Amino acid sequence: MGESGFGWAREVCLRWEGSDPAELLEALMADEACPAFGPVHHFLVGASLMTCAWPAAGEGELSDALDELASRAACVPGAACAKWGVCGAAASCGMAFAVISGNAPLRPEGWTDGQEMVADVLQHIARAGSPRCCKRDSRLAVRVAVPWFNRLLGAGLEVAGPDPVCAVSDQNSVCLHEACPYFGRA
Repeated sequence: MGESGFGWAREVCLRWEGSDPAELLEALMADEACPAFGPVHHFLVGASLMTCAWPAAGEGELSDALDELASRAACVPGAACAKWGVCGAAASCGMAFAVISGNAPLRPEGWTDGQEMVADVLQHIARAGSPRCCKRDSRLAVRVAVPWFNRLLGAGLEVAGPDPVCAVSDQNSVCLHEACPYFGRA
């Protein structure tokens, strides 16, 4: 999926008002344009964090930052979790942090912070116990990244609502069912 495939999500983000990236993520994942699985989640996670953090931590135009995130997210293929050993949802947290903080390859400020945050997110995802659940891993990634964004960027993010109930578990042949914190029967 190229970065143009993120346009619908970008538009939702540009209209969003609020400081709860988990709520925004749920809105994006519930959109009819969002597939149950796949690399679009590599954009959605970072876009949720970036959009909600932008009023407190961003500089310039959010639209430009989302375009940069889309460009970076388009480089992370589907199945990166299996092929690279790095979940795209965790990488998306790092990409959003890097864009907001102005990280660059030779800039030491922020480099360690971004690496440590992504390592923490990856650890939580790895402990979830099963591959191929983009929704679960995206939800975990946002929730783990929020305290990092708040501490490092002064982002003022909050996760206020209760844990969501997954709407696509019946589409996932490797769903953990009751072992997943987001599984539930509606």
